[in-house]
Amino acid sequence: MEVSDAAKHAKEHRTHSSLNGSFILNSYTASRPNIVLLMADDLGVGDPGCYGNKTLRTPNIDRLANGGVKLTQHLAASPLCTPSRAAFMTGRYPVRSGMASRSLIGVFIFTACSGGLPTNEITFAKLLKNQGYSTALIGKWHLGVNCYNKTDFCHHPLRHGFDYFYGLPTTNLRDCKPGEGSVFTSASRWLVFIPLQIIGIAVLTLGVLHFLGLLHVPISVFICLLLLASLILILFLCFLHYFRPLNCFLMKNFDIIQQPMSYDNLTQRLTTEAVQFIQQWVSITFSSEILMTSNRGRKSRMVIVTTFSLQYSRDPD
Repeated sequence: MEVSDAAKHAKEHRTHSSLNGSFILNSYTASRPNIVLLMADDLGVGDPGCYGNKTLRTPNIDRLANGGVKLTQHLAASPLCTPSRAAFMTGRYPVRSGMASRSLIGVFIFTACSGGLPTNEITFAKLLKNQGYSTALIGKWHLGVNCYNKTDFCHHPLRHGFDYFYGLPTTNLRDCKPGEGSVFTSASRWLVFIPLQIIGIAVLTLGVLHFLGLLHVPISVFICLLLLASLILILFLCFLHYFRPLNCFLMKNFDIIQQPMSYDNLTQRLTTEAVQFIQQWVSITFSSEILMTSNRGRKSRMVIVTTFSLQYSRDPD
């Protein structure tokens, strides 16, 4: 009789503990929501309809604003892509992480650049991952890729707390889309066309002086000047030809999946990846809630950052 009572008491205790553990689990996970962050380049405060725009319709953004919180004051850390994204990821001034350049460009425009967001920086993705979140970044990164070679990926999103990456490692340049012009127009004028004009004027002037007998100019001087002009022109044409395949590509985690990248349906592809990631973790969360075995007894949670770059046909101011 005593053994039977003890077994019954132990069974009731296990049942109570199981129910209590389930209650604690559900209460704990219910307070940890899924998070979706949206970031868009070149989006002015007056562009969305919820902030007063009457010419462009943004019904989805307006619906999010009406059902949530709309901020009316904000201070951007920088007007440029790379430093502002560094501040967005870390919550620190970009100068503190070495991402505030003093150059005229101020952003990364070549994938092969060795610079990037230092790995010792604490991003919100790292903090959330430490709390059991699964993280993804869909869209534009623009905070560096490699340090010393093309395979170290020291600045890659997966080194900064993200479990999944699908998007552009650098940025949305005009040169990446045929027929949209180039961001190197001003640089080409000073580095290519003006030097070619100077060489042309020098050859013409020396030729006239030599023809008039006012100055003896060896033929080797003309050959050297023509070779220099040819070299400048060849390097410029090679740059134009190879820039797009070497800098404009789409990545999935550490793999290049499209090179050069096509902008056809790119927004739809990014959206599809984001939705699939959400659906994937919603399914895992639902299963783990039933089995209560995933993630050390906690439901898996996710955070996804989708970043988009708006491209305009007009030249930037």
